[in-house]
Amino acid sequence: MEWTHRLRMRQLYLLVALYETRNVSQTADKMGVTQPGLSKWLGELERDLNVKLFKRNARGLTPTEYCTALVGHARAIIGELDRTQATIRQMSLGATGNLVVGTTPTVATGVVPQAARYFRKKFPDAYLNIIENRLDILLPQLLQGQVDLVITRTDQARLDAGMRCDILYPEQIRIVVGASHPLAKKRKVDWADVLRYPWVIPPQVSPIRRELEHELALAGQAAPRYRVETGSTLVIVTMLQDGNLVAPMSARLMTYFQGLKQLVPLPLPYLREGSVGVIRRREVQESPMLKVFMEGLRLGEQG
Repeated sequence: MEWTHRLRMRQLYLLVALYETRNVSQTADKMGVTQPGLSKWLGELERDLNVKLFKRNARGLTPTEYCTALVGHARAIIGELDRTQATIRQMSLGATGNLVVGTTPTVATGVVPQAARYFRKKFPDAYLNIIENRLDILLPQLLQGQVDLVITRTDQARLDAGMRCDILYPEQIRIVVGASHPLAKKRKVDWADVLRYPWVIPPQVSPIRRELEHELALAGQAAPRYRVETGSTLVIVTMLQDGNLVAPMSARLMTYFQGLKQLVPLPLPYLREGSVGVIRRREVQESPMLKVFMEGLRLGEQG
């Protein structure tokens, strides 16, 4: 009998826990099993696979490349089952299914709400969950099946081999200030002007932060004086309303807040152009709901 036929869900959780703790004793306590029983099961699994999953040493366990690959699949299976449970729960409350969309703060406005409206027209009884978070959090969730697709700036995204990316539209970075900022009414501004002021910026892992660093490098400029770091677009926009702070922002997001008269873009000599796209898992077949949401994104981009 193949080892996969004997493998149970509980054992997938044990394997993931071992991978995370690197310690048999801690895993046994955490999962409510005995250390001898856990060690015996791990040895049997390694014999079935005919590979070593962990290297044993005085400090605990070190996962091998075989273990890392197996844990990746285990997390995907666990994620899919968790999603199935969530789908059944939503269906019991009257929903016809569910779709989970991940988006980074820099692209959360614009095409995402438009695609959501399009999706609601096609699937009025479906449960749509839109999660806004950092890319380093969303991509692992995508691989684990907790998220169906991720919409983000793609130029700085590091994709796993199991992911695919479809480009939606080109996107540029813009430097913005509040309407009362000393530079807000100037028709000519250079990098030396904006670098005199303190900045509020997204976290280091944010694509827009990395895009800013590339733009500054091309312009031969040093890093600004970072004074506030936050992943919240609302916090950034609010802080720019008063004082002399400067911030980087995607052009489409800037256009939205400019229309509300909350931000002013500075006329700097920008050199780079990035892109916004949709990241999905390669091996997952496109469901009717995912297909409709993708249609909504493309229609929103064209509009």
